[in-house]
Amino acid sequence: MKGVSYLTDEVGHKKAVVIDLDLLKHRKSPADVLEDIEGAIAIETRKDEASVDWEVARKDLLSMD
Repeated sequence: MKGVSYLTDEVGHKKAVVIDLDLLKHRKSPADVLEDIEGAIAIETRKDEASVDWEVARKDLLSMD
């Protein structure tokens, strides 16, 4: 995400986020920026997960009732 950098430890694990404050100028609130960052982190952490066929996911969701 543009304007967001990560600080990592000596083995490369992300430990902190640095946010360019210019991002706040174009948003309604800082919460919007944090929500976007949270979404970007979720995408990054799940990028190597296997995909699930829609019909399988749908069946699993419907069986939760």
